[in-house]
Amino acid sequence: MSKRTKFTTISPLPPSITRAVVVEFLHNHQEMIDLNPLVKERHCIKPPSHATPEEFHCTWYSLTDRISYLPGGLANGDVTYTCAFHDLPNGIQTHCYAPAGLNIRDKWTLNGSLPGEPIEPVELGLGAPITGLYIREDVDMKCNIVMTNFVKKTLKKSHAALIERLKVKAQ
Repeated sequence: MSKRTKFTTISPLPPSITRAVVVEFLHNHQEMIDLNPLVKERHCIKPPSHATPEEFHCTWYSLTDRISYLPGGLANGDVTYTCAFHDLPNGIQTHCYAPAGLNIRDKWTLNGSLPGEPIEPVELGLGAPITGLYIREDVDMKCNIVMTNFVKKTLKKSHAALIERLKVKAQ
C-alpha cells in the first residue's frame, strides 16, 4: 500500500549569495548531485523506458545513494535509481524513480528579494523570510506506507546538508 506525502522546506540564504550564483548552481546538475551527501555515484544516461513523454527530453541520471538503515551505521546499503532533471527559469524540477515504488517529484525554486529590490509577496504558512533570498523545495513523494517516515527524514536531512554545502561553496 503506497502513501502520497507532500511537504515544503524553506532554506534562507546568506545576503552574500547572489541570485545568479544560486540559479547557476541549481542548473548545474552534476554539482547539485555531487553536493548531496547520500550520492556516491552518478552517470548521465539516455531516457529510460519508464520516462514519460513529457520527461523524455529531460537530462537523465542513474544515481546510487549510500543509505544507513539503522542508527550508527549498523545497517548500510546502496540504492540505485533514475532521475530526470528539468531546468526552470528560477530553479529546477527533478523526478526520481527508485526501487520499491518510491517516486519523488521535487521542485527547487529561488525566491525572495535582495536589498533594493521590490519585496516579493511571501506565501503564508511557510515560514519564508520577508526579505532576503531563500530556496523553496516542494516535494511530492509516493512510497510504501511503511517507508514514508524513513524516506522523508532521509530526504530532508540530505537536502539540508546539500543547502549548507551550497552556502559554504558560494561564499
